[in-house]
Amino acid sequence: MPAERTPAALLREAAATAEPRAVTGPHSRLLRLLAVADESPELDALLPYLTDGEPEVRAAAVAALAETVPAGTGPALAARLRDEGASVRGAAFGALAAAGCPPPLAERAVAALDDPAWQVRAGAAAALRAAAAVRAVPALAKALADRNADVRKAAVLALLGHVPAPEARAALATVAADPDADVRAYAARGLAPVS
Repeated sequence: MPAERTPAALLREAAATAEPRAVTGPHSRLLRLLAVADESPELDALLPYLTDGEPEVRAAAVAALAETVPAGTGPALAARLRDEGASVRGAAFGALAAAGCPPPLAERAVAALDDPAWQVRAGAAAALRAAAAVRAVPALAKALADRNADVRKAAVLALLGHVPAPEARAALATVAADPDADVRAYAARGLAPVS
């Protein structure tokens, strides 16, 4: 079973694929962003990257924001939930899992589970891990039927954060026959007896 990819790992992966010879363009900005993110920056240092013209730079900046969580992270993430790029919106929703998902953003995450882009649906499911179980668990249970395995896996991983709730355990039990091995394995982890 592959290890979960943290926002920092995603950022480093994006930087590793950047071409060092590029003086301008998104790859050089990704490299600069990686250097900035390693210094645990304040929000002001990340703002130029959060508003960059390239979606891959904005998504990486969201990942850095989720990793460092400086003051003002919540509003910055909320702004990226409306980004034109599906990968950026997905990353912003996913970052809410680390930064917190208060009720107004939880409602947006529930609504985003119907987004046409799987990245957004997967990020929305991840966000609901940090939301109140009463709102998150029913929505995540429905997401377990998503056509995309990455979305189902994100829903299972989010439900793991709610396993004390009997409804979360019941939802996890429904994916025992999922066609994706990761989905089944993560669900089994949540259903395993605590020793």
